[in-house]
Amino acid sequence: MTGWQPTTATERALLAAAEADDREGFLTELVAGPLLLPVSPAAAAGREPMAWPTAQHEGVTHVLAYTSPAAIAAGMPGQSVSYRVSGLVDIAVDWPDDEWMLAIDAGLPIGVRLTADELRALSAPVMEAERPLREAIRLQDPNALMSTLLRAELVLPVDPEGSATRDLSDPDFPWWVVPDEQGRPSLPVFSSEGRLRQALGERDLVLVSSLQLTEHWPDLSWQLLLNPETPLAAALPGEALLTLRDWLGELRQVLHEAAEQEQQRRDAARYADPSTVGVPAPRPAPESTADDGPDPNAPLLLQLVIPHRYLTSYLDGGYDRAAGLVHAWHGPGRDTPIRLYRRLGLLGEGSPFEESDEWVAVLRWPPGEATPEEWGQGQPRMESLVVPDGTELHCLHADGRDELLARFDASARRWSPA
Repeated sequence: MTGWQPTTATERALLAAAEADDREGFLTELVAGPLLLPVSPAAAAGREPMAWPTAQHEGVTHVLAYTSPAAIAAGMPGQSVSYRVSGLVDIAVDWPDDEWMLAIDAGLPIGVRLTADELRALSAPVMEAERPLREAIRLQDPNALMSTLLRAELVLPVDPEGSATRDLSDPDFPWWVVPDEQGRPSLPVFSSEGRLRQALGERDLVLVSSLQLTEHWPDLSWQLLLNPETPLAAALPGEALLTLRDWLGELRQVLHEAAEQEQQRRDAARYADPSTVGVPAPRPAPESTADDGPDPNAPLLLQLVIPHRYLTSYLDGGYDRAAGLVHAWHGPGRDTPIRLYRRLGLLGEGSPFEESDEWVAVLRWPPGEATPEEWGQGQPRMESLVVPDGTELHCLHADGRDELLARFDASARRWSPA
């Protein structure tokens, strides 16, 4: 279409990819960038529900989307059009009809049409990555939301007129604070660069971990606005950041104390008998691994190993957090302490576990609707989580016995003896 020129970084990247016949690069940019869906003035003003903007082409219904206001003006010349900002993933989640197609920037050099299957295939990786966050927001579950943020890398936009420092511990760090609808000071934070671009366009930003953000949160009167102006938006009060910070602090303290105590125990054993200095300690013969594989008939249950010294925190204190390597249960009689340690790589300097351990405690639970599909598939995954309701606490013995100790009652926040 004559007269059209790209006006955003996304459109410039799309045009460059199209001219280079780089379809993979083109689609990558399309997934990451914002999309604008035309809406009626009444819908934009909230006087009527949002409707899908559609048009007929070759007998097929197409949903119309654009990459910028300038693209709308070029594609719908002479019309005064309002719009709502979305993203390819959000459109895929709510897609209304498998017979329809998505037409992006129709008539422009960067125009493309996608079938429902192509739309879902393109969105699948991002959709899967965002699934725990989307589920926590759908359920309005603050614990699940904070658990998701606990292991996330976050994108923090900065004040363009502020200091040049990008160190969160610097008093001059350029925090970008905006008022919400009620005038409360709020700090926008995004779960990805794509979400930031969807809401704010091109902005200077800093990538931070949840640990960095909670440690340096500047003011508890501020609230955290997660992904504002996107369909994946949520808000947390500043006090909730204290809870998140405490979780992280507890986890770090647990790991530090476990490593410190184990080192003290090893040092004591090393120097207990001077006659043994320089003499290698005897090691038990390697255990047979003939039946170390998973039982093909066992149901999929997830496990997480608990350091010995924290068992009482669960049984006596009602502790409902866990952190460690989430992995699949291998089935009745298949897991013993040494097999788990070797399979998960839990032995080594600083580990709270020993090859000679006679028992070890594990949490075990079935995957639920909010459980990421990759948990229990392939390699173990380092995760932090809120213990699901009904989780069982087992003691695995070196002789292969699997002893059920307790079940977790989330409503009462306690472990009921089995």
